[in-house]
Amino acid sequence: MPESDVSCPPLAMDIIMEVFDRPNHQGLEPINFGKGISSFNPFDHVDVNIDSVLLGHHVGYGNINGINSLRQAICRYYQEKFDYDLSPDRVCITNGASGALTLAFAMLLNKADEIILSEACYPAYNVLAKIFGVNCRLAPMGDDYCIDIEQLPNQISNKTKAIVINSPSNPYGTFLQDHQLEAIANLGVPVIFDEVYQALPLNDEPIPSAIRFSDRHLIISSLSKSLAIAGVRVGYLIVPESQVELMTNVKAVLNMCTSLPSQLIAEKLIQHWDELVSKHRYLLRYNWLLFERTAKRLGLKLRTHPQAGFFALVDVAEAEKDAMELSLHLAQNYALSSAPGIDFHDHDHAFLRLNFASPAHHIETGLTRLAGYLLGSEQSLQQPGRKSAAVNASHGAKNLGQKSYIESK
Repeated sequence: MPESDVSCPPLAMDIIMEVFDRPNHQGLEPINFGKGISSFNPFDHVDVNIDSVLLGHHVGYGNINGINSLRQAICRYYQEKFDYDLSPDRVCITNGASGALTLAFAMLLNKADEIILSEACYPAYNVLAKIFGVNCRLAPMGDDYCIDIEQLPNQISNKTKAIVINSPSNPYGTFLQDHQLEAIANLGVPVIFDEVYQALPLNDEPIPSAIRFSDRHLIISSLSKSLAIAGVRVGYLIVPESQVELMTNVKAVLNMCTSLPSQLIAEKLIQHWDELVSKHRYLLRYNWLLFERTAKRLGLKLRTHPQAGFFALVDVAEAEKDAMELSLHLAQNYALSSAPGIDFHDHDHAFLRLNFASPAHHIETGLTRLAGYLLGSEQSLQQPGRKSAAVNASHGAKNLGQKSYIESK
């Protein structure tokens, strides 16, 4: 097989999940703080009845850009929430936000182009850049853990073809204000605004959308997050009217159309948007307060106070192991998965990203395991006959080629 010129090492979080998913948890209940999924179940609140006749009409190929009634429902959302009149023609239903992101990259970028990312960002951006052969410029963050608007123009070169703005951000859960979004929109470079957590603030302050700039820029979002249907895989991309034909042509080549049964489910749920999102936000707020209170009681240091989304960052700068070693250790010895900071930040990655959208009863147990290890009471969590943590972590890293992965980052 010819050697590929595309280097695409595994994400650290995927390595951790491979260890975590092994069946032997040595008597401990597995607690998954690593994946970006919510424990909220919309089907506890809404009945979705899709009969066999309706399904039978949706087993072939559908409209490339998605079921029109679902796209119309998304347009109504922007009309009701932001007073923006969006045409369904500009909306493409995708395989989650990842599908929308891939589509946006394919539309805007060619090999050797440059894209601007925040120095701390969702790792899929970097991976896609490698796949497409695109060079990344990393823009600094401000003290608010948002991209530094004043420094951003200094990163633009004649090769810059796009900027990716994730607001609210993953992993920090911070968001940009309206005037900041406007400043970015006016830089003269196409922007991909990734807004998957926009509908999920953790307080009463509404989170702005860049939708009013979508006549020039691209918007990505996902029902996977807002409605907690990650496995259904329904996201969407909004493009300027001038790019609708290009969007359709690229989508057709990528995967023809997004699963029609998935779109039917999403359409049924979106009819109950206000009820479901309100209840989802209530769960997230409750869980975050529980997480914050528990972490404080246990002496864990949190990096930030998230304003939206699913994630909190636990600082591990004072630990004897780096975040990747620590995360491996926790997955193998404590049945606790986490996402180490190396995936998210170019240089400052001494943290673990933990998902507080997990079942609430996991928060106390999971954080107690973490605190027990970090703060010196590890022996109280060990079980008789278990190998030492250091031996297991070293063995796991060796088996997964972790040394070469860290060096490649």
